[in-house]
Amino acid sequence: MRILYANHTGSRSGAENAMLRLLTGLSPEHDRAVACPPEGGLKDALLDRGIEQFDLPSAELSVNLHPLQTGRGLARLLHAGAYLFRIARRFRADVIHANSVRAGLVAQIARRLGGPPVVVQCHDNLPRNRVGHLIRRGVAGAAAVVCVSDWTAREFNYGLAEPKAERVYISVDRERFSPAARGSTGIREELGLSDSARLLAEVAQITPWKGQDTAIRSLPRIRERFDAHLLIVGDIAFSSQRYDNVGFLHSLEELVRELGVESAVHFFGRRDDIPELIGAIDLLLLPSWDEPFGLVVAEAISVGTSVLVTERGGVREYIKDGFNGRLLPPHEPAVWAEAAIELLDDPEALARMTRESSTTAEQFNDERYCREMLAIYERAASA
Repeated sequence: MRILYANHTGSRSGAENAMLRLLTGLSPEHDRAVACPPEGGLKDALLDRGIEQFDLPSAELSVNLHPLQTGRGLARLLHAGAYLFRIARRFRADVIHANSVRAGLVAQIARRLGGPPVVVQCHDNLPRNRVGHLIRRGVAGAAAVVCVSDWTAREFNYGLAEPKAERVYISVDRERFSPAARGSTGIREELGLSDSARLLAEVAQITPWKGQDTAIRSLPRIRERFDAHLLIVGDIAFSSQRYDNVGFLHSLEELVRELGVESAVHFFGRRDDIPELIGAIDLLLLPSWDEPFGLVVAEAISVGTSVLVTERGGVREYIKDGFNGRLLPPHEPAVWAEAAIELLDDPEALARMTRESSTTAEQFNDERYCREMLAIYERAASA
């Protein structure tokens, strides 16, 4: 089978890392290539892995109506769709895997022009507004729609006459994210911290819905009990018409100054040693408003690091509160602070959660992910 993957952005985040797991995990008998914009780190990652890559025009479209931007966004979609059609014909693709809802719109245009069947993978939740509904209806015409969690599938199916989306869990790089990563970095020496300091981290792109402000606001209360430090790991992965990500980063830096925790909050930006960083911390925090799957959470439990995560979204499908992690409400830093203090005060509870979470992580393997996706490709192509 010849599978053409389409990505609407050239930057790398969780969705792109999940696609790379598929590209490297599928059997070599299946030819695969990726069409994506050349700007960003994704193209280099593909070339490093020996994956054929085609340049695709960027196709950003806001989910909010705008008298100018919406028209321009639609024009970019049409242009990218025609371009993708030509790439699919050149590659002789049997199926297009669109690695986002936006890529799904582009691929559907290519399909209308005579391109191959389309499988759309949904990594995010669209807002329940008019534009979000129209986008879901447009994407629902694909041969198949897969979502990264049951939560995200339900959100996609909301308001549709017939449910379309099904769930396929993505996988974790179990070679990099394993217990072997624990204790393999000198992050404490890098920061000049003692062995008794407690390390907390949020690893996520810088954007309001990831809730870095909640993590920062929880820190002063935790520091009343421990010499605690918070690592903010990640950068502004994408430009957004929905959120002012640059402004949000500036507000986080201002918040740190207002709370007087400049010496205890460390902005790390994008790092290549994420497994080692996760293996060095005491707790991973993810206080998102609405987390579709939470790949970093699955990675953390694969390493053996305890997690405090949002109760809203797909994370609660595999994290059970008090069993293999804590599920907490977003926007409530006092609750997050008390939960962190409670766990840091109880090493036995931390060790028990680590044991339980290691079993949970086993389901997020490449073999299962590739098998389920290949079955969907074959079903789409044959239909």
